[in-house]
Amino acid sequence: MKWLADKATLIATAIVAAGLAWAMLHYAGQWYFSAGLVLAIVLLFVENHRLKRRLRELGQKPRGW
Repeated sequence: MKWLADKATLIATAIVAAGLAWAMLHYAGQWYFSAGLVLAIVLLFVENHRLKRRLRELGQKPRGW
């Protein structure tokens, strides 16, 4: 019976995620994609910086600049 609860939780999570996505698109309008793109690029740079710092801590030289 645990699998039934897991599936119900997964479906509920999917419904909530779909509702949030719809609300973001509906209320943000034309700015949604521009803001999402900028946010994604910033998060990629932040993650890259974090990974390079971790490589330095482990004694490896990161490639790139």
